[in-house]
Amino acid sequence: MAKIASFGAYIPLFRLSRQEMGNAWGVPAVPGERAVANADEDSLTMAVAAGSDCLAGIDPSSVDGLFFATTT
Repeated sequence: MAKIASFGAYIPLFRLSRQEMGNAWGVPAVPGERAVANADEDSLTMAVAAGSDCLAGIDPSSVDGLFFATTT
């Protein structure tokens, strides 16, 4: 029987204020900040971090499949 036994996620630690983004683009800013990848983070390193989070505490021999999805 197929099931979702676990899931994992990774959110970059670096934050950029929306005010700074608005200033750079010359548009009004909304409050808050956005998580952005640092210089040493790319989609592969973030995928590995999310996969490690997903598999933490799971017996690897019990895994029949691992699926990856991303969104921005």
